[in-house]
Amino acid sequence: MTWHTPLRFRRVCPLLVETPRGLRCSVNAPEVRPFWYRMFGYYGAAIAALYLAAAIGVFIFLRSIGYPITIVHLVWPGSWHHVTEARASYFLERSQRAFAAGRPAEGVLYLSNAYEFDPANATIGLALAQTLQLGQPARSNEIYRRLMSGHPATRAVIAQSWFRALLARGDFAGVQSLARTQVVEDPTQAGVWMRALVFATRQTRNRVPLRELQESSASPARRWRPVVETEILLQAGKKSAARASLEQTWSNIPPYGYYYQLNELIALGEGLAAIDLLGKYGGQIDDTARATLLLEAYATLDVPQSRQRLVDALLSSPLNLPTVNLLAAHLIRHPDRAILDELFTAFARAKFSVGADNLESYLALYCAAGVAGDWGKLQTIATAIRQRGSGSSITLSLAEAFFRGQTTQTRIAGLLPALPMPLEVHYALLEHYPGSRDRSK
Repeated sequence: MTWHTPLRFRRVCPLLVETPRGLRCSVNAPEVRPFWYRMFGYYGAAIAALYLAAAIGVFIFLRSIGYPITIVHLVWPGSWHHVTEARASYFLERSQRAFAAGRPAEGVLYLSNAYEFDPANATIGLALAQTLQLGQPARSNEIYRRLMSGHPATRAVIAQSWFRALLARGDFAGVQSLARTQVVEDPTQAGVWMRALVFATRQTRNRVPLRELQESSASPARRWRPVVETEILLQAGKKSAARASLEQTWSNIPPYGYYYQLNELIALGEGLAAIDLLGKYGGQIDDTARATLLLEAYATLDVPQSRQRLVDALLSSPLNLPTVNLLAAHLIRHPDRAILDELFTAFARAKFSVGADNLESYLALYCAAGVAGDWGKLQTIATAIRQRGSGSSITLSLAEAFFRGQTTQTRIAGLLPALPMPLEVHYALLEHYPGSRDRSK
């Protein structure tokens, strides 16, 4: 600021001397040499000082707000991206506090801000998509699509989350589209996607995705051909041809293919044939699927003694959560007060604490009690769940009103997004309540 004085110019040109006639060069013209490094040094130091002062000022301001950043994030240009990440982290923390305090609208706002500042963060994007799935499904779907295309390494995980959101809110066309793609692209979870595709196709009655899969030359699609061809026959009403296909011994198909075959045989009234094939397949069907199929066969064949013996065997060992989920899903499909009493007694005896790890099982048993109309058990479970916070209380009240037929919500899909439960329980509820419920009942 003081370089307006001519003599100051000697800082960058030391050859200058002061004479009565003003500043003059102290050497002959041929001997003059430049001193650019001095000029760049002075100006560079001044600019660096101003830059550092500005960075420190911004750092102090941001730290006073609460952004988790360091001075390096502001000073070094290569670390500037950490500033936006820190802002996203700050709003994510504020969002978590708001949700914990029972302020969902504020929580959604902060979570949206966090994703806006760091759209490359898959964790934040997934949290926002899951939060918006009920109130803003279109925006939720858009975020899921962006995550699917922008994060190929975690695409399979994102697709699973999206699928559960679509299924829970009854968006069967969305499930069908996603499952059709993932059957081919995600072979490790192909059984999950094939079952989703079959279930959604039955709801939409649009067999085009099945025919596309049938005609596909991709290796993962060819493995599902027996399932796809049989399902097309069933949906076309050609039960005799479908039964002939199902009664054959299938081979070289994914595990879900065997489950599908036996389950459809049971649905067609061929429970004994299904049980015979179940014995032939042996280890190709896991224990959970085996128990599920046997319970379904016994209920369909109306052999309560066999069904009760299997339930007793499942409950004879120390109760675990997968068994609770399995029996709850079965009781939703085939309500039985005696089995519900036995399961509820064993569940109470096990004394599972209500927490993130077992809330799904509490809700599964809650829904089984609701379907059976056992309001005493339903209230007992609800009381235990409500201890987790006020947010659960509203959801449980709406669910109870639905089971009692006393709510304006007539579709179970309107409640499922707020009820985190095992996938099998969601399927069971959607099968038990396939459409709108008559409120007069």
